[in-house]
Amino acid sequence: MSDDKVLDILTEIRNWTRAAAFASVKSLLVEALPDTKTRAAYQMLDGKSTVRQVRAACKMSPNGIVALAQRCTSMGLMELRDDKKRVRLFDLNDFGLLASESEASEKR
Repeated sequence: MSDDKVLDILTEIRNWTRAAAFASVKSLLVEALPDTKTRAAYQMLDGKSTVRQVRAACKMSPNGIVALAQRCTSMGLMELRDDKKRVRLFDLNDFGLLASESEASEKR
């Protein structure tokens, strides 16, 4: 079997897996990230932002950020990279779980 054929098959499997798991993943994200603060912190933990930046932007304690990252990693929502950074696996925008700027300002 050619590499292109294998890649096509794997891509199709990935797409079906994504579709089948969407509701389960969204439910798990809602459970792990119950409020806008934890959701914003999770979204920022993309491997580019530092814990200090996340802490300042989300007004969370360093221990709170670490606890959130550890909990999300154990739930399968984040991964621990070789450089010891925990990085989110899902974009909350894909699940409609981030408040838009207009919604956030209306709540203030």
